[in-house]
Amino acid sequence: MSNNDIPRRICLDRMTPAEVAIHDAIQAVEAAGADPLLTDAVMLLLAAKDKVADYVDARSAKEG
Repeated sequence: MSNNDIPRRICLDRMTPAEVAIHDAIQAVEAAGADPLLTDAVMLLLAAKDKVADYVDARSAKEG
């Protein structure tokens, strides 16, 4: 890892456009209010963002 060992996936300026879009969607859902259904939606979006980050990180590792 670089940048003082901070993972790429948590640095907004190092995220891919897809990761940023999911991040923005999470922010929009959180701004909608407090409800267990919205919490579930945020959790699903976080899981999706992690999957995209896993893909990006694996691809980067293969490309070297």
